[in-house]
Amino acid sequence: MKNRLINVFSAILTFFVFLLIAVGAMVTSTNSGMAVPDWPTTFGYNMFSFPLSRWIGGVFYEHSHRLVASAVGFLTIILFFLLLFKEKRAWVKWAGCFALLLVIFQGILGGLRVVWMKDQIGIIHAALAQAFLVLVGIIWLATSKYWITEDQLQKDNSYVVGTKSLPLLFLSLSLIVYIQLLLGAAMRHAHLGLSITDFPLAYGQILPRLTPEDLANINARRQAMGLPPTTLGQIHLQLVHRFVALIIFLLTVFSFFVLKKKAPRSPILSMARLLHSLVALQILLGAFVIWTGKENIITTAHVLVGAAILFLSSLITVILYRGEWLIKTKQNDLRVLFNPSSTYSNPGQ
Repeated sequence: MKNRLINVFSAILTFFVFLLIAVGAMVTSTNSGMAVPDWPTTFGYNMFSFPLSRWIGGVFYEHSHRLVASAVGFLTIILFFLLLFKEKRAWVKWAGCFALLLVIFQGILGGLRVVWMKDQIGIIHAALAQAFLVLVGIIWLATSKYWITEDQLQKDNSYVVGTKSLPLLFLSLSLIVYIQLLLGAAMRHAHLGLSITDFPLAYGQILPRLTPEDLANINARRQAMGLPPTTLGQIHLQLVHRFVALIIFLLTVFSFFVLKKKAPRSPILSMARLLHSLVALQILLGAFVIWTGKENIITTAHVLVGAAILFLSSLITVILYRGEWLIKTKQNDLRVLFNPSSTYSNPGQ
């Protein structure tokens, strides 16, 4: 089941995907997405031969993003062939195949973002990057010592919580986190700066008035601050983003305490504790993004920690469902062993 080479290689690929997300976030934070106006070349050069002396300003971030993306693509190709020839489980091979198709599609989307100059493509590009991170993480998990086998289950069942509600709870958390990342990407790729410039209040209120007249006053104040005008849609979007952040925090705390009660000896508990800490850090970073006026390093860290939260919550979800699936399979095997006729009985009885 476990292959050391594939596991180490998928871990390296996971690191590079995190790096790619970080560099991509810096590209957006610095508005460097169009610093290189052509694709797949870089100012007419093959991207791998672009002179180092011209890596200046926004070109540095955008060209670095392309190079790291190329590295992720090459590593994904190698991982695909490693899985094809060294992995026995069909579903893991298919996961590697899907990862390869996804990274190719991502590369094309990144190029179209430059050629067509569409911010909407940038949002899709960011969303698929997070999905790709989760997929590569699952491949890493499936080839690691943390992947539960039937033999391990006989020796230690601490990974199993014995309830379907807890895996569903972490699955719901992962989906909400993913939606939150999409909201963040939509905000960032609008390139309107901070539509709400204060925190924890919003223009001095918990829920600001949002009439066209109020928007005109808000934009007049923004102009005095040197900020671009915003829209009612963007203000609503940032309010929703804050509300979803609160839901994620509460759901993370609730999930942790439910897991602690259901499976106090589970190794997953330490992962859930780390997840809780990351969510708290993320909220603090979100506040500093607003207080510093979207300082580039802090904003990039905010994006990166968001990716880490999705990554960790997804792995916890997979581990929990894996444990429940093994328990169910074992129970079915025992039922067939002691009552072979049950295999052919009416399932409705």
